[in-house]
Amino acid sequence: MIAKYKFHFIVLIALVCLNSCSEKKKEYVLKVKLNRLTYKDMYDYNLVADVIFDSQELNLDSIQNISRERFLQGVDEYKNKHNPSAAITFFKASILYFPDAKVYYELGNALMEFKTNKSSLEEAIKAYRVAEELEMKPLFSVFYKLACTENLLDKLERSDNNSEQYQVISYLRSAFHNGFYDTSAIRKDDRINSIIHTAAYKGLLLELEAEHRKGDKNSLFELFKAAFPKNNTVFEISKDQVDQVDNEDAISYDFSTFVPEMQNTSFGRDVSNDFFYVATIKETPVYSALVYSSVSFWAGEELQPVFTSLVTYDPAGIIIDRKMISCQCSAEKIKTAKITDNNVYVEDYKRIWKQPIDKVSFEENSVDKYELLAKLTYTINDDGTIKATEIPADYKDTVIVKNQTNTTPR
Repeated sequence: MIAKYKFHFIVLIALVCLNSCSEKKKEYVLKVKLNRLTYKDMYDYNLVADVIFDSQELNLDSIQNISRERFLQGVDEYKNKHNPSAAITFFKASILYFPDAKVYYELGNALMEFKTNKSSLEEAIKAYRVAEELEMKPLFSVFYKLACTENLLDKLERSDNNSEQYQVISYLRSAFHNGFYDTSAIRKDDRINSIIHTAAYKGLLLELEAEHRKGDKNSLFELFKAAFPKNNTVFEISKDQVDQVDNEDAISYDFSTFVPEMQNTSFGRDVSNDFFYVATIKETPVYSALVYSSVSFWAGEELQPVFTSLVTYDPAGIIIDRKMISCQCSAEKIKTAKITDNNVYVEDYKRIWKQPIDKVSFEENSVDKYELLAKLTYTINDDGTIKATEIPADYKDTVIVKNQTNTTPR
């Protein structure tokens, strides 16, 4: 009898254990909440960082695209139409969608245009400080503009023009330490040149004199080159990378003189372009070979065209030659690129989708296969020119010529 009870007891325990093991475990999923900035908190860096983090976790490309469209509308108002008031409105709208270092920087620039308005200058400093926290490239630009803004504020707030202007000098020192060396620009800039006769500024120059004499560091082109990531291996853009850009490495409009497409980019209602550092391929005493990307933000479109160009410059920053080496040219056409030593290998593909692209959105569609159309080889010569060495006889390539000004290379 006792053995019988023991048997039933053991069976009961086994059933309880089996039941507990078979219960579905609860899965706890951390849901990311997207915070949206307001005009009141758009200069609160902690909140800005939270919004950036949440947006990246959710991978909300559509929000970032809308933000960039507003930004480019602001650039159009500021750079082309010389209307900083309208630009400020667009820049702030861009930030409310998605905060970005370059937008804060350009917002600060537009606000600083109101040189005799204390509240605008104080707000410009807030914008530049967020750009600094977001690691705007080149960082020296942020510190230089902070120095200019502080100097303009000093002019409004102080009657003593001989003040040492400690904060202005501090920002200038940071600008120099982050790559700025153009003292001639300071003398010509009426926003800051009032400090050049102060003892503090003269002391700063003495402090930096030894470093200042090393090489031609006054060149704006040297600063432009320094912002490009160094490529120490084989450079390659594969089929699944033709549409990719690093949004944190956008080229400042301060360097538009070295990017012809940037100087003449369209800022229409339907399409605008933005530009991104990609890589330094090679530097010699004769030329520097750099790669940058241009992105066309078509309003309402899911698939944004991306064009990547190889450009060679002489030591003064004058373009020697340039060629589009990679692109998401359209929904169907792409180019891939590979650069080893002085050889550039480009392949043209037709991208074939599983479903008709005029009936199914790209988000719900996928690529079925790639049809190789052509293989091409170019060589970067010792003089910096880029010449075709292997190319099909009937191939019609898109060569970017030096005097091209009106359109993004296609």
